[in-house]
Amino acid sequence: MNVRSINAALLATASLGLALGVRLAAWPLVRVVVPPPASAAVMASTAVSPLEPDSLVHLLIARDPFRVTRRPSNVVYDPVRLAQPATPPPPKPALVLVGIVWDSGRDPTALVEGLPGVDGPRPVRSGETIAGLRVKAIKPDRVVITGLDTTWTLTVREPWR
Repeated sequence: MNVRSINAALLATASLGLALGVRLAAWPLVRVVVPPPASAAVMASTAVSPLEPDSLVHLLIARDPFRVTRRPSNVVYDPVRLAQPATPPPPKPALVLVGIVWDSGRDPTALVEGLPGVDGPRPVRSGETIAGLRVKAIKPDRVVITGLDTTWTLTVREPWR
């Protein structure tokens, strides 16, 4: 291809784009039909009484222009509550696996210490939920517990090692 043919192709593309832009800007894409004029009797009966400024405020509040749904927020604005510091989330428990009763894997039970709201060790089984913590699996050497946006993999503590 030579330079003349490239220039001609670019010129044709540019003029086609310009023609399309003028078409979109000058003429509407959808035909608009003007309704027939209403009679004077109908216009007199539908005359709107002048609105009072107070009613305009209520109308503006009822149809909030700054929200997509055009309705007021469900949450009430409270600057006093915003000034108060947020309460820190409760600390995550320090879970310790005391032991596992394997029982040939048919119905394993684990003895877990540090569960929230429970004093001392507590026996748990697979699938059990205690204080928002769910026992996912009990294996011969470990227990998997999930909850509070954390997954714990507990192994039996062996003080002799």
